[in-house]
Amino acid sequence: MTETVLRPAVIALAGGLREARNERGIGLRRLADMIGIYPAVLSSFELGHRAPQDTIVAHILGVLRAPQPVREHLIDLARRSRDHDLIDRTGRAENYLRTAFEQRSTRVTEWSPTLIPEVLQTAEYARALRDTGLLAPEAADVCCLLRTARQLALSDEPGPPHTFLIGEVATRPDACTADVLRDQLDQLRAWARKPRIGVRIVPAADCPPGLVEPFTLYERRAGALAVTLRHQHGAVYSTHQAALTTYENAARALRRHATDNALP
Repeated sequence: MTETVLRPAVIALAGGLREARNERGIGLRRLADMIGIYPAVLSSFELGHRAPQDTIVAHILGVLRAPQPVREHLIDLARRSRDHDLIDRTGRAENYLRTAFEQRSTRVTEWSPTLIPEVLQTAEYARALRDTGLLAPEAADVCCLLRTARQLALSDEPGPPHTFLIGEVATRPDACTADVLRDQLDQLRAWARKPRIGVRIVPAADCPPGLVEPFTLYERRAGALAVTLRHQHGAVYSTHQAALTTYENAARALRRHATDNALP
């Protein structure tokens, strides 16, 4: 059975409660006194060790005078705390979930069939994607900040090995000019030299575009613990065993077909 701490809604709720309290500048012990519970209990909510009922979440957010959209979002997460899957349409939970899953992983595999993975993109490549007009400007701005933070973490912070499996199509100048792509590929080679990053190319003949959608798989020695499926308006996070088995098999097959040192 999925550990409570690994259920996506519980992780997202924990991060949201911490953020709501920090935005009001109130310490954990003071808030616990204000709502009449032990500090250890409130701490367990904010760490995701326990899932509070929706009525308790409503009380906490009422005391914090959180904005209505925040209250509605976090109360909904509390009601979904037993679910194995979470659809994050707003992107608010991405940082909490990615960090929590990475901390518990021994390996992370990201499959990107048609584009350079977001975290490995150069500013010029990302700008070329934005200039297509298909991405909402506000979403592009948020992605830029998250990309910078993730790049710093991958470069400087300890963590699990990351394998980026990239479809051969992504190495063609379809999404940008030849000059931008050349600089991007040079940057990929630099990323591949970093200690805990692997960059491998999957030939289109072995996995035609559209056959396997983008995903990120978080694994530990006992098996996969979560998978993320991204789409234009958010992401789906799943800890359901059937989904994990499917994407474990997909990652294994893609790794088998992938080649090292295949960047053009």
